[in-house]
Amino acid sequence: MGSLEITFNGTQSRLTDISNFDYLLAIQGLLEAIENEIKSNLTEYEGSGYLKEHIHNVFKDKEIKVYKDSERANGQESLVAGKSWYVYNANYGTSEEKEFVKMFARRFEHLDKKFRNIYLIRNERAVKIIDKLGRAFEPDFILFCKQKKGEELTYQVFIEPKGRHLVGYDKWKEEFLEEIRKEQKTIQIAADKYLITGVPFYNNANENEFKKTLESALNGDAI
Repeated sequence: MGSLEITFNGTQSRLTDISNFDYLLAIQGLLEAIENEIKSNLTEYEGSGYLKEHIHNVFKDKEIKVYKDSERANGQESLVAGKSWYVYNANYGTSEEKEFVKMFARRFEHLDKKFRNIYLIRNERAVKIIDKLGRAFEPDFILFCKQKKGEELTYQVFIEPKGRHLVGYDKWKEEFLEEIRKEQKTIQIAADKYLITGVPFYNNANENEFKKTLESALNGDAI
């Protein structure tokens, strides 16, 4: 650090009147350059693989606090309460998450023909997945469903409803879900075998495309 220098360029009159704010901006620019240099030389994180744990040890009853006038205040109780496939008794998610649950409710009978033990769980800071760059991601929902025929296989699907205004900002998360699906990772817990997969972002505007992709993922197809 001691050998680093900052060079100011400008007119003679400007250089004789360098302000404290000019020095602040110069130092900030230097620190950003140092940060970028350090990041470019960092070794990528190496994932540890998925950790095995029983569902009841991960997803537990918890109190959810929301503002009474926010989009989350409506818990969709009339839709999800008492449903065998929805684990909690309410969904205090965003409007996009609620649209996804509505779509899932309409598709449930179709899934029920091929799968049993179908459970859609809203992930309220219970499960975190981390990519190779060390970026943490908590998918909004995790879907579990077990094949009725053939191999005793349970699908574990990471699902993230996303408003259109956030799709570009969170693009890395969608790319991460794509990587997970391509990997087709399976893990064994006691006698149960799980296939870990993911699907692209859901939003109400691309619902038909999402349904096709989800169905493809539940057929065990990689992208």
